[in-house]
Amino acid sequence: MFVDRINLDALEYKQPITQKNGSKAVYVSSVKGSNDLKDRLRFQMSEDNETNLQNAVWGLSQPLAGQDASRRSLELTVESPVLKQFLIDLDRKNIETATTCSELWFKKQLDQPSIESMYSPLFKPRQKETFKDSVKIKVKCADYPTNIWIVDDIVDGEMLCKRGQPEDLTKGIKVLAMVETSGLWFMPRQFGMSLTATDLLIWTNNTVGGLKGFTLKEGSTIKKVVDHPMEDIM
Repeated sequence: MFVDRINLDALEYKQPITQKNGSKAVYVSSVKGSNDLKDRLRFQMSEDNETNLQNAVWGLSQPLAGQDASRRSLELTVESPVLKQFLIDLDRKNIETATTCSELWFKKQLDQPSIESMYSPLFKPRQKETFKDSVKIKVKCADYPTNIWIVDDIVDGEMLCKRGQPEDLTKGIKVLAMVETSGLWFMPRQFGMSLTATDLLIWTNNTVGGLKGFTLKEGSTIKKVVDHPMEDIM
């Protein structure tokens, strides 16, 4: 679903837990009282396959020697005014909740300015007139990898797609992204929320399109997936 259908007031922040690697996390559910993984906060970052599509500011991040290459970063422009306000509101919600829960989460009472100084925001306002507002997402490249689809062609208004690879996430491509988050991560002097891509639809300058499972503009259809059965995109 697109972000305009999400009620941030309905989010539930769980009790902090210690993960296997020793780090702390606070899971966030879109349905109060639910521990079901399907109730993670999940949303689409453009209205549909033609409206406010995002652009990759840079290509997919390249890990240095010894760094974890299973989750890599992709910075996308924020084109939709609705998405922009949603990300700002979600950042504010995280900060306000952390302030309220500071004794539980940080073992001491902290005021909001202190929390803000520690928080890594999702929304990155443009730094220069030539740049655009942006947001970083994570792309899974190992276990349970992010589904990447390339619009290969448009035939009589119908979109043909084929499987893509992380190497296809290059600077300047257009992107329709479906993302989710399990909640908040914590480091000694910093905390924040990561958005992980479950599905990415990308296309070159020669094609435009959408993907089943995303919100498609009225009249848009997908005829088939090149070299893959349609059931792959569900």
